[in-house]
Amino acid sequence: MRLEASLRREPGERPLPRAMLVSGPKSRGRPRKEYRPHVRGPEDVERLRKHRVPALLITPEWVSQSGYPVRFRPWLALPEGISNQVTSEYRILPVKDQEALREPGIVELVALLLRFDPLAARLVAKRNRGKIDPNELYRRVRNEGLERPATRVRLQEFAPAIPVSGKALPREELRWIERNNPRLEEAG
Repeated sequence: MRLEASLRREPGERPLPRAMLVSGPKSRGRPRKEYRPHVRGPEDVERLRKHRVPALLITPEWVSQSGYPVRFRPWLALPEGISNQVTSEYRILPVKDQEALREPGIVELVALLLRFDPLAARLVAKRNRGKIDPNELYRRVRNEGLERPATRVRLQEFAPAIPVSGKALPREELRWIERNNPRLEEAG
């Protein structure tokens, strides 16, 4: 058994551009032909967002603006229910809480970074400590089931309510990492 999700246009809503759609497999009978969005670049992500699809492109520029200069291939964050319905040039990151993708802030960035770079998540949290709401960080970590990576990099320092799960890196190692990673103004 498998779970399937689809995107449907509401009455009066304009369709996605044809160039952005990929034809799906046709099934027997007289069903409608299915199309899947194909995301090739940031413009396509913006088109999806205009059509109220909660899609978010996680770029190294966004992380760098948050105080941690880093380079990586961008990730496309999509709700779990539709992540298998979208094809993309980007790596796809399924997210359980689709509301987190609607208006992302620093807390959402930290939670997303926990999925693929927990040390970057800690550095972004540390360098933006004043902007982080501990209750919101706790909620995002719990909703996504990220207690283990949060514990590994000791995010309980920023949101004490996050339950401890697994083994944390030694404090000395984390201090060394924090000292030896450049800040945005030093990287320029």
